[in-house]
This record gives sequence, C-alpha cells and structure tokens, in this order.
Amino acid sequence: MQSKSDRRPPLSPAQALPLLGVLGILVSLWSDILLPTLTAIQQDLHISATSVQQTVSLFFIANAFMCLWHGVISDAYGRRRPLRFVLVVLLLSSLLCLKVTRIEELWVLRTVQGLAAGIGTILCRAIIRDLYSGADAQKMIARTSMIQCLGPTLVPMLGGWLTFVWGWRAVFAFLSLAAVLMLMVYSRLLPETLPPIRRQPIRANTLWRTYRIVLGSAWFMRLTVAHACNWMAMFLYVAAAPQYVIHLLGRPATEVYVAYVPMVLGLIAGLICLPLLLQRWGTQRTVRLAYLGFLVVNLLNVALALLVAPGLIHLVPLGAYAFMVALSMPLLIGHALQPFPENAGLAASCQMLLQYTGMALIAGVLAPLLWNSFWLMAVGCAALTLAGAVLLLWQGQATRQANRLPVA
Repeated sequence: MQSKSDRRPPLSPAQALPLLGVLGILVSLWSDILLPTLTAIQQDLHISATSVQQTVSLFFIANAFMCLWHGVISDAYGRRRPLRFVLVVLLLSSLLCLKVTRIEELWVLRTVQGLAAGIGTILCRAIIRDLYSGADAQKMIARTSMIQCLGPTLVPMLGGWLTFVWGWRAVFAFLSLAAVLMLMVYSRLLPETLPPIRRQPIRANTLWRTYRIVLGSAWFMRLTVAHACNWMAMFLYVAAAPQYVIHLLGRPATEVYVAYVPMVLGLIAGLICLPLLLQRWGTQRTVRLAYLGFLVVNLLNVALALLVAPGLIHLVPLGAYAFMVALSMPLLIGHALQPFPENAGLAASCQMLLQYTGMALIAGVLAPLLWNSFWLMAVGCAALTLAGAVLLLWQGQATRQANRLPVA
C-alpha cells in the first residue's frame, strides 16, 4: 500500500529546483558555516588552532565514510525516510553543540554531523535521476550546481556575522533552527520519488565485491585522484581561510568570506564556459587548456607569494584556479565512470569517498602546516596540482598502450 507521500504528483522543475538546490548545500551549511568561528572557539575553549581545526577534519572523515552508504540506504528505504532521520540527527547534535565546554565534546558532535550531512548531495543527485532523464536531467544538475556554488560564499559570511554579533554558539542555534525548518518543508513538500517496487535491498557481500572492483580499477583511481588533487589544492585555501585571511592578509574575522568569493565566482564562470569550450574544442583540448591554465596560475601564485606584499591581490589566483577546476572537473569525473555503466551510482560514491578523505587530510594535516606563509600555501597548491597532472599523464600513456594491443 502506498503512503500519501508516494501518491503525490512528481515535482515540476520550478518546484524541484529550490528544494534540490538547498538540499545539495547541506554539507556546505554544516561545514562552511563553522570556518569563521574557529578562532572564537579556540579562544573560548582555550585550545590550539590545530585542535580546533580537527572539528573540520573529523567532519569530512565521517562524511567520506558515509558517502559509501547514503546512496545504498536511500535506494533501500526511499528518499524521504533517510532525509527525515538525518535532519533529526542534525537538529539534536546542533542543540548539543550549544552546551559543549570541551573540544573533545565538539569533536564527537562534529563527527556525528559529518556522518549525517553528506546525504544532501547524494539525495539531490538521486532524486534528479528519479524524476528526469537525458537533457532534462543535465539541465537540472547544472541549475542545482549553480545554487550549490553560492553556499561556500554565503554560508561563511553568515557564520562570521553570527559569530561577530552573538558569539560562536549562535551558529549552532541557527543550524538548529535551519534543521527544524528543513524538516517541516521537506516533510510537507518533497514527495517520495523512489516507489517500493524500484527499491534495492542492502546486500553487504555484493556491495563489498563491487567496491573492491571499482577501487581496484587503475583507470578509475588515476582519473578520480587527479580530480581530487585539483579539488584539494583549492580546498587548501578554504580550510586555511580563517588563518590565511586574519593573520596573512590582516583582515578581521568577519571578512573570512573574501577568500571564498573569487573561488565561487571562478567555479561559476568555468561551469558557464565549459559547454562552449567543449562544443568548439572537444574534451581532450579542453582538459589540456585547463592544465595549461593550472600551470600559469600556480606560477602566478608563487610569484605573488615571493614578490608582492600582503593584500587582496593574492586572492586573484584563487579565482583563476577555481575556473580551471570547473573546466576539468566534469570531464575527469565523467571519464572515470566510463568503465562502470551498470554501477555508476556506486562508483560516484567512491569518488566522493576519495574526495572527502582528501579534504579531511587537507583540513587536519596539511593546512595547519602551511597556513603561516603565502609561500608555503602556494607551494602546497602547486605540489597537489602537479600530482594530479602526473596521474593524468599516466592515464594517457596507459590508454595509448591499451589501444596499441592487438585484438584477440
């Protein structure tokens, strides 16, 4: 027997866009909003900058782990029930964060939030897949991606303002209110888009075998890690933003968002230009253009770090780098999934696992080592980009060798 939510008519594109766009920034909302508060938490709890930075790292470690399971769980139990459960978890954990007195308590609660929040992006993609196909699905993905790009800019600005006016605990009060509102809105307006007849039971043995096949594919790993390296190089500046903006640029904590604005603008501009470049130059030449751009941007970043006094001019390479990430990201991700047409969803979860694991290492290990120097940050960004370029060259060589093999 179908529930009321199962009998609701499908969402129109106008209805789906705001619901799915906001759902897609769930991770950003519960992660980026905390970045401007880290200095205030450090001072209030009397801890080191490295200790408070682990609240970011633990969030992404937990997020990476659950990337392997959110899609599987939603395929087994539908879209609405897991979402409602996650929103309740986020509400309760945010309320408990209001009462923490030790950093260890915040570590535990942030880990719980990391386990929960990652469902947003996965459900956004899954519901689009449920409702649309072909060109309609591509358009909806592009439109929701635009909304999601706004999250890393607007959310830290909001977090900085709340911290400045009411203190860092106000951020968790806001997140508690956001969880309540989302629970009410999605329970009322989001229909169940996966009927019971299409649901897949969870079979641990089959899943484990498929995960091993995907993660054991050299093709998949080289291309996925190449993209992850580019993303991690950009995320280095996101994770280090409070220290970078306050101590290196000499700006107040309320202006942490200035590090995010050029990156978000670069991502949006790149996503807009990508279809035009693909139509004119094709995939291979567009990827080459992106990596040539990475080379120029990294050289500029290093030169500015060595020769130019601290100032907003140092943010220019961040926007240019994000533009190149936007050009290369869909191509590397899509090409990595080619060997797994029947398991594209699971392979995409593995991609998110690798990306979020890398982000956790950046936030918890690399950013604290480099954030005291423009030069070190520039070198770290260049080293990660070089690692991705080497993997891409390796993949190109392996592909050419495979094409030369005689067909049996």
